Amino acid sequence: MVLALGTLFGAPVQAAAPAAAAVAAPGDKLCSLEEWTARGLDECITRLQDVSASRVQCLSAPNPAAPDSGLGGWFVSKPTWTTGADGRSYLLYSEYGYAGYDYTTYDINCVQTVMHPDYKLENTIANGEFMLAAGIVGVSNALRERAWAPDEMWGWADPLVENATTALYRQVFSVFGVITLAVIGVYLLWRSRQAQMSMALTTVGWAILVMVGVTAIASWPVQSAKAADSTLVSVLSVVHDAVGPRAQAPTICDDATPGACDDRRPPAVRAGDTAVQALLYRNWLRGVLGSADSETAKKYGPALYRAKSLSWDDVAAIQDDSSRRDGIIRAKQSDWMKVAEQIKTEDPEAYEYLRGTKGMERVGAGFVAILSAFCYAAFDIVASLLVLLGFLIIRWAVIAAPALGTVGLLRPASAGLRRLVNSVLAALFNVLIFGTGAAVYLFAVDLIMSTSSLAGWLQVTLVLLCGVVGWILLRPYRRITQLGGGSSGTSLLTARPSAPTASSSNERTPAPVVAPGSTTSTTVPEARPELAVSAEDPASVVRAEAHGGADPVRAETWRSPDVPESSPAYAVYRPATVPHQAATRAEARTEPAAEPAQRTERRSETWAERS
Repeated sequence: MVLALGTLFGAPVQAAAPAAAAVAAPGDKLCSLEEWTARGLDECITRLQDVSASRVQCLSAPNPAAPDSGLGGWFVSKPTWTTGADGRSYLLYSEYGYAGYDYTTYDINCVQTVMHPDYKLENTIANGEFMLAAGIVGVSNALRERAWAPDEMWGWADPLVENATTALYRQVFSVFGVITLAVIGVYLLWRSRQAQMSMALTTVGWAILVMVGVTAIASWPVQSAKAADSTLVSVLSVVHDAVGPRAQAPTICDDATPGACDDRRPPAVRAGDTAVQALLYRNWLRGVLGSADSETAKKYGPALYRAKSLSWDDVAAIQDDSSRRDGIIRAKQSDWMKVAEQIKTEDPEAYEYLRGTKGMERVGAGFVAILSAFCYAAFDIVASLLVLLGFLIIRWAVIAAPALGTVGLLRPASAGLRRLVNSVLAALFNVLIFGTGAAVYLFAVDLIMSTSSLAGWLQVTLVLLCGVVGWILLRPYRRITQLGGGSSGTSLLTARPSAPTASSSNERTPAPVVAPGSTTSTTVPEARPELAVSAEDPASVVRAEAHGGADPVRAETWRSPDVPESSPAYAVYRPATVPHQAATRAEARTEPAAEPAQRTERRSETWAERS
């Protein structure tokens, strides 16, 4: 019995020891967390133990996806710049686009058809959520890249701008502009009777200014638009280099040529890398490994994502030589299985997430990805649209300048040309204001998402609040016509001080003297201040004084009592402001009190004379 028990139970123990040693043997050569970043993915993956042939038969690694796959890939285009050194895992968007942001099952028995149906349903829901999240982030990144590169966005419109502007200048401005100049000459002759030299010089100077400006724009229409573009882009580049996402230093650079490994990504693309890594990649890690901040996720997450995605260089290699496609896909699938086996050994709980048995957690990660993408893109999309609209208005203004300048040569009829100039100025302000606001907002998002001490829900909340605050602060400038004066009735070029309409506080309308016993209606503003009118019509006052009565415009007045009063021994009058009125009052003072007569005082200055 002892020999039999030793034979049955002793042999497995002796056989298990070499297996444990086989697993632990490569552990001395495995890369640490710092080495995965410093040495690169390729060197650390080669140190992992290969998967046995019998084990490979029950495993099915996912097929890698292209950078322009899915809904987000509809908004991405192949980059025209280089990223510098290869193998840098943090350039997710620049190198891999929107590839790999979906979930698959792994190691679910040897027969995939017996997989639990809940796994398929939950993974399908989570993949739909990530498709929407990638689409939202894709729209935001695409609009930002085109908004900050007007040459790429509006390059197709250069022939339209040149041909339309030249045609309008030759067919409209050159022909009908002569008629407008003749009208200006007649207008100056008609106004010459007023002998206003300043008005004549202003009219002539305005006509010369419009002629020179329209001729310059029509001679170089495309150059005029690109000059405005280059000026605005230069200002935005300085702002984004100062407060936007910064360039990353390469971790691996085998090329000793100076500048070969520099980060040449534009500021808009650097912002896209920040957004994709914070909103899509981290939430994808939560569904694949259960956390985005664990040591397992930091060590093996980049390797899993690279094994599941094709880079732009891989796509270019496959297009050049289609026979390399199978080799590239098999190499990535082998890397996935090797990394997955190591995760199974080090972190069995994270391996359960990798298999896909935690389907509801993946659904939750997809929901958080949609919420994060919406909170981030709400402000960024609006800012990019307003910048795009500003550059478009500049091009339309170049086309419309000859047509509106034909009539705008005459200064009194230049309202349309002034409105066009105000719209261009407002567009320039909007581009600068919202471009700067977007740079500050992206810098805030980068700081929030890179702060690991903040919880995930708090990061999403802060991103949303930053967008709301940015919109509130920039909201007065959200309409193109508001800075140009379209909402208030004035403009930047036509703002003038308004003429005074109310009488001064030290001016009083003289009250007429009423004879005793008369029932004539008189106005006594001193008796009832609440019935006094703050601003009287000067013309009505002149008419009332000329007829010797009160102002007929007033509806509520005091009347003299029905019972006649005793004749006063004196008359109340106000001192005259003009010498000839003082003499008139002196004559009226010598009249006897028995024959009182109604006295009216003429105003020294009428409203028309004051004007």
